[in-house]
Amino acid sequence: MKAVLSSLLLTAGLILVPAGAASAAPPDCAAATPGGPVQVTPGCIDPLYTGPVIDSEQDLSTPVPHRRVSGHFDGTDVKFTIYLPPARQWQGRFFQYTYPISTENAYDRAVAFGAASGAYTVQTSGTGGYRHAAATAKFAETAAAAYYRSESRRIYGYLYGPSGGSFQTVGAIENTTGVWEGAVPVVLGVPTSIPINFFVRAQARMVLRDVAGRIADAVRPGGSGNPYAGLTPVQAAMLHEATSLGVPLKAWADPDYVLGLAALDGLLGFGAVIKQLDPTYADDFWSKPGYLGTEQSALGDIVRAELARTGDRWAVALPSYYRHQVPPAGEGYDVFDSLRGRYPQRPLLIGPAIANSVTGGGTYTGRINGKVIVVDNLLDSDAYPWHADWYARRVQSPGDFRLYYNDNADHLEGPVTGAKAGRIVSYDPIVEQALRDVAAWAERDVRPPQSTRYTVTDGQVGVPATAARRRGIQPVVDLTVRGRDRVDVKAGQQVDFRARVATPPDAGRIVSAGWDFTGSGTFTPATAGLTASHRFTEPGTYYVSLKVASSRSGRAESFAMVENLDRVRVVVHPR
Repeated sequence: MKAVLSSLLLTAGLILVPAGAASAAPPDCAAATPGGPVQVTPGCIDPLYTGPVIDSEQDLSTPVPHRRVSGHFDGTDVKFTIYLPPARQWQGRFFQYTYPISTENAYDRAVAFGAASGAYTVQTSGTGGYRHAAATAKFAETAAAAYYRSESRRIYGYLYGPSGGSFQTVGAIENTTGVWEGAVPVVLGVPTSIPINFFVRAQARMVLRDVAGRIADAVRPGGSGNPYAGLTPVQAAMLHEATSLGVPLKAWADPDYVLGLAALDGLLGFGAVIKQLDPTYADDFWSKPGYLGTEQSALGDIVRAELARTGDRWAVALPSYYRHQVPPAGEGYDVFDSLRGRYPQRPLLIGPAIANSVTGGGTYTGRINGKVIVVDNLLDSDAYPWHADWYARRVQSPGDFRLYYNDNADHLEGPVTGAKAGRIVSYDPIVEQALRDVAAWAERDVRPPQSTRYTVTDGQVGVPATAARRRGIQPVVDLTVRGRDRVDVKAGQQVDFRARVATPPDAGRIVSAGWDFTGSGTFTPATAGLTASHRFTEPGTYYVSLKVASSRSGRAESFAMVENLDRVRVVVHPR
């Protein structure tokens, strides 16, 4: 497409192609093997997206000055927007966000970040796969070359996306060449993620809902550290099963989210897919051996009691579907070994089928065509942290790959607000830094900081306690109160806090710090270094946080301020 469109005249609603172009039409993009994913290069035309149309062009001043080019692909529902900063800011690159249900409108922060990073921003309305994004990227290069009057200049592109967008990003970087020079998959999903991750938590809810507060207290700062204490054998077994499959233990600090208590679909939103692809499952669950519906055990009793309470055979059967979806042993899914050979398996593995649809046929081969930095979070109970390790072990060119694990961050992108901000940091700035790093790597061979060091034990990803040993790009905070992570005091008594903070090698400097003494999520700037004193006048339990941010440049900026925090517990008793 790039060759054909290099001399386009762009007018609203029209694309005018020189008359001679038809005789030199590039080949169609095609799969390398029958039924395989379509391979996209700059020199082929995707037959699904042959007619890009410019609908409008506007010069706008917000969020930053830019030319906004809006369009669509003829004969499709796919729309796109290109945000072009002034020529004086542009440094020959673009950043492109992808997500299966996104609109064509980029967030203001993404547009402003792109401009501040020398990039124009591209966004396409959501659909499955990567081909729509690739077609947009190629057309956007032509539009940018015309706008900047730089037809001979090489343009570098970088694709990124969280969650479902990570599926698309992996599918894209494995099945395109020369469309993007790098990629940043975020909170990585893998072929087993959907629906298993949600169903595991739904099964845990059925068993652990009444003791979730006890588990939460144990894993929160200043807790016992033993979430199994006081649980019955069936409760302990369920917690261990969920943990060994990947639900982060520390994520239980927010039990309502882990158990999906506020989820509109009750974590069973993919149940309709199971009903369609495996319609006999519920009947088998309630009638055949090897399923909890017939199992004579304490867990089986809980399941049958749930059926008596709700009367919904499918809703009660679906949560334990993961037991009957164990992937083959040779595919590296070690976390499923505890289930292997114990339960009857369904004839179809649903997860890979769903993943295939979202990736556009990608199969996680590990054959990456460009530089890749994965951003993954240790408190993510939607896309389990071990997923990123699983993919890292498949990557066939590890010299072109980095994996950054981040603590105190979960699955949800965007700003963190309210009380949640006292315990969770936004990972958006981490993604911004990863995008800048992957661009410098691809364009100038500036190698980014080393991957995070970690271990995977019984489904849990652990990282070293110090920044020097942990590596990655996130600062590390160690907050104590009187040398510990918990203190009991009388109301009105002075409480002293002390912290140590550090950045990993080559990851910049700490440029800001703030205290939240009440757990409200509202931070006040630190004025006395990394020590503070506070008096609590009302009895209660308080979680005190210190949040810091690091900057690669060593100065405070609007973007790529990588955050982390630590918390301690203060229990205040009446005088």
